[in-house]
Amino acid sequence: MSASTAAASGFRQRPPDLLYAVDEWPPPARLVLLALQYAILDAIYLILVGIILRHASIAADDRVAIMGIACIALAIGTVLQALPRGPVGSGFLAPPVYSATYLAPSVLAAQIGGMPLVFGMTIFAGLVEVLVALALNRLRFLVTPILSGLTVFVVGLQLGVVAIGEALDVRHEALPVFHLHLAVATLTLVVCVGLSIWGYGAARLLSSMLGLLVGMVAAAGIGMIGEEEVRALDAAAWFAVPWPPVLERSFDLGLAPTFFAAGFAAGLRAVGVITTCQRLNDAAWQRPDLGNARKGVLADGVATLIGGVLGVPGMSVGPSLVGVSGATGATSRVIAFAAAAILLGIGCSPKLAGAFLLVPPEVAGSLLVFTSCFMITGGMTIMLSRPADTRAVYVVGISTLLALSENVFPDYFRALPPAVQTITASPLALGLIAALLLTLVFRIGTRQVAETTWTGEERSTNAAIAFLRAQAAGWKLNRHIAETSAAEVQEILGYIARAHRDPLMGSLRAIQDGVELRIEIRYRGNHVPRLAGIGAVAPPARPSGDPLEDEEATAYVGLRDFVGSLTAERKEVRRQGGGIVLRLAYAL
Repeated sequence: MSASTAAASGFRQRPPDLLYAVDEWPPPARLVLLALQYAILDAIYLILVGIILRHASIAADDRVAIMGIACIALAIGTVLQALPRGPVGSGFLAPPVYSATYLAPSVLAAQIGGMPLVFGMTIFAGLVEVLVALALNRLRFLVTPILSGLTVFVVGLQLGVVAIGEALDVRHEALPVFHLHLAVATLTLVVCVGLSIWGYGAARLLSSMLGLLVGMVAAAGIGMIGEEEVRALDAAAWFAVPWPPVLERSFDLGLAPTFFAAGFAAGLRAVGVITTCQRLNDAAWQRPDLGNARKGVLADGVATLIGGVLGVPGMSVGPSLVGVSGATGATSRVIAFAAAAILLGIGCSPKLAGAFLLVPPEVAGSLLVFTSCFMITGGMTIMLSRPADTRAVYVVGISTLLALSENVFPDYFRALPPAVQTITASPLALGLIAALLLTLVFRIGTRQVAETTWTGEERSTNAAIAFLRAQAAGWKLNRHIAETSAAEVQEILGYIARAHRDPLMGSLRAIQDGVELRIEIRYRGNHVPRLAGIGAVAPPARPSGDPLEDEEATAYVGLRDFVGSLTAERKEVRRQGGGIVLRLAYAL
């Protein structure tokens, strides 16, 4: 059985470096420790919920209740993603976190309409991601390195702007101790960056968590912890099932494009993380399993939708947690269920869940600056993973400039008609919608065709294969796709020549439209080549080094794998006009 067939049918070859593979049970004591680790790492991202709540200006007691519900929503999302059977869930240990993708849109919604608007728009974003999952196969022409990378890049820019504002926290600029506030923010960022560069092992992988601990100690030392939050936490019970303090849900058509872009971006992020999980759990991994990725994205979208109904902001699968799985060698889905139980327990303890509200803006902002750096460079890496043609130059350039201009010229965009402001409400919406429109427009004229003839002679076959390789190079196709298609065509032509004693005359036609490379072989004869087993070229080797050593790198490596090596063939043989027509198709 080939690797691709195995992946599609659910069989995996166990990687030898895993301690506990996806279908295995760790010993009870280790299971508890591993689950506790994942639950704590997951809960750290509650600081993003705290930032959104501060912008909504709601009572401290209500904030504590929402933090508890946020933990319960994380538990639900973790279970959904780990489900091994059924229409929802990839079956992997890939817990969701409160995502930076939703931070800036949620802050904007909180400022406009409070938490009811945040929750209502989160439901809308979850529906968008569900639709992305259901239409993932049809959207392959949009899941390109350029558009995928640009989405991650713009999200990183938008997150970075919000993060810098939180870290600098200009509200304290006039205070005599402002320099101390700035020092805490700088110290937090220095610890995160320093450990990620010069740290080793777990210290490097968990650099953001250690930066949070150092920042909190420094903030407590100079009295930066808010008194209102401390009083609310002191009054909170150790155990109490949280009840949503905000029952209203509202919708703003003007924010729909912003949350549409966030939901679409979350879907792309989920594709990357699930692809990385597939690669971690299969030693014979060759290409992404699109069906499994679809179920993973669907689970991610459903989790966000449920979160909006319960009353929490948007979440998405956490690349940093998958990175921890790769580093520790523990990818058992049983850990996900145990971690969900712990998160449920934290959610039912207002004192534990509310503790994350104590994180001051300077510390939270520095952590998000650290995260945004990975997103910006990760997006650039995806965009540059394949040579960019002239169309891609304009898609990237125009969309990026428009996204940046939203922050540079805010007064200009506020003066636009209300209908136009619906797509200019955020850099992500403006940049992504511009990129989508340009991608659709630039597909006009992308179809390229090249044709040559061949005979059964070896010299003619070699010339036809050289022609095919030259065309692939001229079209700047993925090198692995080009070599795989050339090798398979050479094998087919050789088989046809060996099966015929009479002189042969045929044609070889190549067509590419940016989505697929289609090859059509025509000849006259009675011998039809067998298609089973064709494929002489091995898949590209996995990159040397550890692609999971940085927290956010997991999403980008997985996404690059998905868009760069999705080469599922479609093969067809038919008789036509007294001859044989053979068609091969390769996803680009």
